[in-house]
Amino acid sequence: MRRFVFFIFLLFTGFGMLAQNQYSLPDTVVLDEIVTFGELRKYQTGAKIDKIPATLVQLAQEGGIENVLRRFTPVYIKSDAGGLSTIHFRGTSASHTSINFGGINLNSLTLGHSNLSSIPMFLFDGVSVQYGSSSTINGSGAIGGAVYLTLSEEWANGLKVTAKTSVGSFGEFLGGAKIYLGNGKWESVTRAYWYLKENDFPFNNYYTGNIETPGPVRDVQRGASVQNRGFLQEINYKFSKNQFFKSSVWIGNNWYQVQPNMQSNYQYSGTQVINDDYIRIWADYTNNEHKVNFKGGAGYVHDMLVYDNNETQQIGTDRLISEIGASTDFSSGLGLKAGAAYKYINPNVYSYSDQAIDFEHQLDLYLSSFYQINRNLRFSLNLRQMFVTNYEAPFTPSFGAEYTLRAGSESYLKFTSTLAKSYRVPTFNDRYWGTQGNPDLLPESGKNAELGAKYYFGTDACQTTFGLNAFYMDVENWIEWRNFGVWQAQNVREVVSKGIEFHSNTRFLIGEMEADFTFNYTFNPVEPINNVEENGLLNRQMNYSPLHMGNSSLGLKYKMWRFFADGQYTGWRYTDDFGHTLPAFFVANCGFGYLFDLKKHNFDVTISSLNFLNADYQNQKYYAMPGRSFKLSLKYDLNTRL
Repeated sequence: MRRFVFFIFLLFTGFGMLAQNQYSLPDTVVLDEIVTFGELRKYQTGAKIDKIPATLVQLAQEGGIENVLRRFTPVYIKSDAGGLSTIHFRGTSASHTSINFGGINLNSLTLGHSNLSSIPMFLFDGVSVQYGSSSTINGSGAIGGAVYLTLSEEWANGLKVTAKTSVGSFGEFLGGAKIYLGNGKWESVTRAYWYLKENDFPFNNYYTGNIETPGPVRDVQRGASVQNRGFLQEINYKFSKNQFFKSSVWIGNNWYQVQPNMQSNYQYSGTQVINDDYIRIWADYTNNEHKVNFKGGAGYVHDMLVYDNNETQQIGTDRLISEIGASTDFSSGLGLKAGAAYKYINPNVYSYSDQAIDFEHQLDLYLSSFYQINRNLRFSLNLRQMFVTNYEAPFTPSFGAEYTLRAGSESYLKFTSTLAKSYRVPTFNDRYWGTQGNPDLLPESGKNAELGAKYYFGTDACQTTFGLNAFYMDVENWIEWRNFGVWQAQNVREVVSKGIEFHSNTRFLIGEMEADFTFNYTFNPVEPINNVEENGLLNRQMNYSPLHMGNSSLGLKYKMWRFFADGQYTGWRYTDDFGHTLPAFFVANCGFGYLFDLKKHNFDVTISSLNFLNADYQNQKYYAMPGRSFKLSLKYDLNTRL
């Protein structure tokens, strides 16, 4: 109760300061001609947030967003070759990352995480990745990191059409289109896609279960088909330059077969299927024309998953969500934002008892501020308190700082630091699944500290960036499902994740050729330091947490030609509590493309090869992954003005 009164006091104090403010600036802080803060970074000083370049996003639009994240970020993606992929930031679990679209966290409220394979990359125009705790911004679950999916702000004045189709090995096909229509004031954007993959690839089967056939047997994957389809409709209206309304309706269906492991595939007798239908609606209104900037939004989310076509065992939720906030800049160096986010959740899960849960309310109150002492030194402070029906969530603050040191007119060195608390309220399954749900679970609670340094050098001929981050994260009351006589969720561990991340990007000119080279490396020890069970897992790398990861990419552009290559290294991983491991692997991809125009019609033809070195590897133990494959893509653009 004291925390609630304290937080209400902070909110009213913040809004009172907003109302009394006599000066306002646009909702952007400009440090100088090189360093600018967008809305995402404005109140998160010191946070490591990277935007994946659009040129790289274009190379991996087939399938889900896991393809982009796996190839171009140092984040571990645990996946099979079928329809299931989960993300693991800095050694945390899949439920420790928030996946954000507009005002919606896409994570399942029953499982607590997202299947990245079911989030189509083709629908979105941008992806940004935040490393480390961000619960003060994103709420429950953002312990390890966050992913932000964005749509471009075209404000079309005329007709613009983008269509893409691609065909590839193992029965892969993508067909999609984006249609922009508007007059510069109102805008309609329609995005639709259809993706399928048979996944009938050959592989070396090491686990046939046949004693008379030792060693690998050449096999073909069966029962791992994927089919995803859907559309996203936007209706946007601009009242003025700083006042606008945006809305989006996203409807889709994901269907996939549960990939058999190697032994089941060799003795194939059929497989189960997952069918997932969803509706995601979000609309918001922004008004930045006055001394106090205002933004409010509301939405609805329906998720329904059916396992193996059994309609009596549905797993679904309905959400009504809303968010309201106000912000202002008292000066170029001082700003404040305050707001509230609300969710009404109605679960529809066959194994939940009506006596256990009928609905749940969730309310988040937050207050954010930044303070820039001079052009070199800047701070931010974020506070958040969540209130949940019949549950107590922790108070969550974060603090960030940045110092920029000028090394000359063409370069600078920036030092960053953050201190943050984070949390995750247990999922509905954790608390209410049949007789195994555990309503007495404590929320997971994390503490995160991070230091970083970033060097930038730029001329007309060359621009280069080097970044190094060191982090330490301690997560208490870690939740896992274990067999304590009966399978049940329990707070079983305290886990410490620490490490370093290195990033570099260089763009340069070689005559008429433009080149872009990126390199990422992560060293990440992740160990439980306190265990409910003394089973030998203490002070040992966590399962499916690689100690070493790295990737690099090279892009070359010469006139109308494009060449690209990228590779990903994943270190060895423990796979179970008995010390079994999977070896490290390296996957490389390459390709080239050619652009040409026919009057107003633009075409882009791309030929690529994935895993062109034909690596034989397993990302998840006993599950085969495809070898070398090829893909042909054709993209078409039309842009006309009214």
